[in-house]
Amino acid sequence: MTIRFNSLLVGLGACVIAAPAISADTVRFATFNASLNRNASGDLLADLANPLGSSGSIRQAHNVAEIIQRIAPDVLLINEFDLDLNGTPGAGSAPMPLGYSSTAAGLFQDNFLSASHGNAVRGMTGGIDYAYRYTPNTNTGVASGFDLNNDGMVGGGDDAFGFGSFAGQYGFTIYSRFEIVGVRSFQNFRWKDMPGNLLTNDPTANKLSDFYSPDEVDALRLSSKNHVDLTLKVGDQEVHFLTAHPTPPTFDGAEDRNGKRNHDEIRFWSDYVSGGAAGSYIYDDQGGSGGLSASAKFVIAGDYNADPLDGDAFAGAIGQLLGNPRVNTAMTPASAGGVQAATDPSNNGSANQSQLGDPANDTADFSDSAPGNLRVDYVLPSADMAISGSGVFWPTDEVQGDSNDTGALFDLVGTFRNQNLYANFPSSDHKAVWVDVQVAAVPEPESWAMTLAGLALVGSL
Repeated sequence: MTIRFNSLLVGLGACVIAAPAISADTVRFATFNASLNRNASGDLLADLANPLGSSGSIRQAHNVAEIIQRIAPDVLLINEFDLDLNGTPGAGSAPMPLGYSSTAAGLFQDNFLSASHGNAVRGMTGGIDYAYRYTPNTNTGVASGFDLNNDGMVGGGDDAFGFGSFAGQYGFTIYSRFEIVGVRSFQNFRWKDMPGNLLTNDPTANKLSDFYSPDEVDALRLSSKNHVDLTLKVGDQEVHFLTAHPTPPTFDGAEDRNGKRNHDEIRFWSDYVSGGAAGSYIYDDQGGSGGLSASAKFVIAGDYNADPLDGDAFAGAIGQLLGNPRVNTAMTPASAGGVQAATDPSNNGSANQSQLGDPANDTADFSDSAPGNLRVDYVLPSADMAISGSGVFWPTDEVQGDSNDTGALFDLVGTFRNQNLYANFPSSDHKAVWVDVQVAAVPEPESWAMTLAGLALVGSL
């Protein structure tokens, strides 16, 4: 879509006054928790270096790449993408410099995204190439040195700064057709430094300050992976791509440590984009402080592990973003496949039937016994950018109950927990979500001045 002012032409001798054109470039932003995590350190690197291999995990990576090609985003966040440091599996606490791309991210581009996929039934895709990438460091699997789950032992994924069986598991990476001109990461921001946080200001009976020791409270990081603000140059505009993957609000006890952390991880971006004093407490890994200006354009993206109405999230968690006046929620991504999946004959339970949310907006195919399918993946532009389209890649199953190996489009997503497939899905339990955003160009000040002068002149005639 292009928005333009009608040109105002006023003939005054040799003088012609024209209003400046305002054009809006359509940019497709997407998020995909692609389950490109593996069970052992280094396995993802090995898979992505061997695209001709026949293993189920390599087939899964091809399916992920084909889905990405079919939605063709201009800017893409992939959650659950194991991190390596220049080809060595692992993670640390140092911020990655602008332009850093993990070796795995490069291999996925070269061997999977750039290659054609598909078949005669659903058609073939062409390669998709991204000129820019960024892979941040991650807290997942990075040892904290504390017994964070209170099981009497120090070590293992539950005692890391973010859950991970090995350092770097469940990281994320970003691909962009637009130049990445700036980066802020918040991996080392401490949870206790957020005013009114649920770590030290827990309003519930099972207080986290009773669950964690004072030393643990002092050391705990807010982000279970990382929060990353990438500044993209889109035409003559700067757009901040705000990426994260908050912890699931489950896998804990009565203290609800993960649910409360998930809530505050989501709150972080709400404070960050609100302008003014709301984000003044924030500091980044690069030595900067504060949030975005009130006039900054942004897109928040990621698997936020929180549904607005259903599931186990702490009360109001995702509402902090969906109810923020700086966020555009005029259009909710939807699919027909989500509706069909809610009552699929292969479902292993009836949780979907008791949910309050519209299944068309679901983005994840979880156990139908509990919690059921949920909306947990989001692409949320700032309110000063219009949305012209959106969707969830969840095609319908034309023949329910078949083997899902006919080559149809649905075979890329499949049904819940197919034991014959790697990770129990052809691609992931999450579905790719995309939003088309109008990034409007701002006229030069002198152009506006000329326009206003011309309008004043016309009014005097």
